[in-house]
Parts: sequence; C-alpha cells; structure tokens
Amino acid sequence: MGKKAEVWAAVLSLIWGLSYLLAAMQYPGGELGSPGPGLMPCLLGLVFMGLSAYLLVTNLRSKRIGSADQGPQSLRLGPLWQLIAILTAYLVAILPLGFAFSTFLAILFMSRLMGLEGWVKPTVLSLITVILAHLLFVLALDVPLPLGAIWEKVKG
Repeated sequence: MGKKAEVWAAVLSLIWGLSYLLAAMQYPGGELGSPGPGLMPCLLGLVFMGLSAYLLVTNLRSKRIGSADQGPQSLRLGPLWQLIAILTAYLVAILPLGFAFSTFLAILFMSRLMGLEGWVKPTVLSLITVILAHLLFVLALDVPLPLGAIWEKVKG
C-alpha cells in the first residue's frame, strides 16, 4: 500500500471514529458512579479517534519505506485468511463454548498468528484478557457474558 493510500485509510478511520462517537453520544452517559449505556461507546469512539489521529500524523511525517515497485502483489494474504478463519470460528464457538473459553482460544491463536513467540506468552495474554473482560463486564458493569450451552448443561 502506498503512502497516499495509508494516509487516506487513516483519514477514513478518523471520520469513522468521529461518526461512531457522534452516534454513541445519543445514548445517556450517566455518571461515574452509575454509568449509562453510552459511556463505554463514547470512550471507545474517543480511543479510536485518538489512534486514527496518531496513525494519520505518523503517516504524514514518515517517509515511504521499501522499494517503489512494491505493490499489491507483495501483500501476503495467508495471515489475513487465517485471521478471518479464527474470527469465524470464534463467532461459531461463542454460544456453545461460552465467552471465556472461546475468547481464550481466539486470542491464543491470533496472538500466535501475529508473531508472539512460544506458547507461554500467548497463553498468559489470553488468560489476562479473559480475566479483565470478566472483571469489567460481569463484576463492574453487571453485564452477563455468554456462559455457553455446554457449561449450562453441566451447571443445571
């Protein structure tokens, strides 16, 4: 992808983040003690806009790295299709296996795909992510996460 395309991708991401934030502001934000349904989407919109702005500034300030003949043929699609396969499997597995187990597996395999070495680091990353998601959604925000059909049969 050329520098122009990277800049335009960052600009479009920034516009998307702004439109997402404007849509999220339609929901009540609540207060810090009792957050409303719009608090988390507004925070995510702000974070997305910040990251998009950083990407835009970085692309505008940097010089193009690589040869000029680098084009779409140099794009490796293997990891992209593997990532799509992992995310599709995650969507299929979340209801029968539950949020915790399917998220653990998805993050484990995605982190390996993205180059995290060994199995210990991806396992720790997956475990910490699942624990933090449980603490945030179930304990702090009182939002139930899918338990999974398999575990519900064992439980009851």
